[in-house]
Amino acid sequence: IRPMSKMGDRVRVIRDNYRMAKKYDPKLGWLLGGIAVVGAALFVLLAVVTDNPFTWAIVGTAAVFVTVSVVFSRRAMKSAYKSIEGEPGAAVAVVQNMSKAGWGISAGVAVNKNQDLVHRAVGRPGVVLIGEGTSPALGSLLASERKRTARFVSDAPITEIVIGDGEGQVPISKLDKYLRKMPKVLAPGEVTTLRKRLDALANAPLPVPKGPMPKSGRIPRGGKLR
Repeated sequence: IRPMSKMGDRVRVIRDNYRMAKKYDPKLGWLLGGIAVVGAALFVLLAVVTDNPFTWAIVGTAAVFVTVSVVFSRRAMKSAYKSIEGEPGAAVAVVQNMSKAGWGISAGVAVNKNQDLVHRAVGRPGVVLIGEGTSPALGSLLASERKRTARFVSDAPITEIVIGDGEGQVPISKLDKYLRKMPKVLAPGEVTTLRKRLDALANAPLPVPKGPMPKSGRIPRGGKLR
């Protein structure tokens, strides 16, 4: 019963992923079907020419299945990025899927009244401050968070990036690749120590301005994204 249940779960996951991917990639079904038909035709031809249908049936089935799976996986990933593009916290979702690569992320460590966000990712390349937003104030928000973070990370590198399609920005669809290509300068143990230091940053008291507190325009910090 358990193997059947696991198989059923996998089928449901594949079905749901296909439906999601097709929503943003309408030609996906035709593409996968075309690969299967062309691949099958090619291996049937090879089987006839070599007079060895049994071998080519096995090789052809495996090759077509792998090719279709790889293409589907890549197209589904692109569709997944499209589905979250422009959504607050999209970068958080991407980095959370990179936990096996040693990355961790704290969402919304800094926010301003324009709803710009700064997330703090930590991995072997060091600390990466990821900005999401379109207002001119995002640069100042990143700079302020960088200064605040630098007091806790010793000599660990701090990198700032902004999610977007503009010059010098990183599209959400390329964030995963961008982070994976960054130089790995810290050992895994150093990453753990760095995260502990940054936990202290999360609990550090913020400077309180002199005079009466304003009644409006309060900026939430460290809140969870919905």
